[in-house]
Amino acid sequence: MTESKASASKARPSSKSAKTEASTSSEVQSYIDTLIENQKVVSDAFKSARERGVRLSDSLGKRIADNQANSLELAKKLAASPKDYQGNMGVVLESMTQSQAEAFDVFKAMVSEQRDMSDAFNHTAKSLFEGTRNSSKAALNLYRSWGLENPMTELVKKSIENAKQAAEKMTRSVA
Repeated sequence: MTESKASASKARPSSKSAKTEASTSSEVQSYIDTLIENQKVVSDAFKSARERGVRLSDSLGKRIADNQANSLELAKKLAASPKDYQGNMGVVLESMTQSQAEAFDVFKAMVSEQRDMSDAFNHTAKSLFEGTRNSSKAALNLYRSWGLENPMTELVKKSIENAKQAAEKMTRSVA
């Protein structure tokens, strides 16, 4: 009967060991959670940049296609009445004015996207800074927790203490 009690106590971890194990498990989970959050921030930044690039490419592609269609319409009008100099000059001026307006719209779109990109970069940088800080805290807590649970900790501490004592004895004997 005594053997079964002894083996039962060996099979069950002590309450201190169970608490330390639970604490370590919690610290590991906390650390992993902070890394997952940081990964989400980076993933969202890439997704946002890709979407911004697609929007800008679509906008520029549409504008190029529209400008080609407008140029062909201009050529068609000029070819229909080659001797109508006054009418053709009005059509050319109108086309040039429209072209300038398009160029200004492209510039506005570029400035807007640049502003959005800068805002997104600042937001991402701030989020990653906070995430890194949280990951560092979680890593430190995990390190501390492992240090408490690790059975080698006491052995290493004793070895260091013995080495200090030996060094002190040697220093005294030399002096």
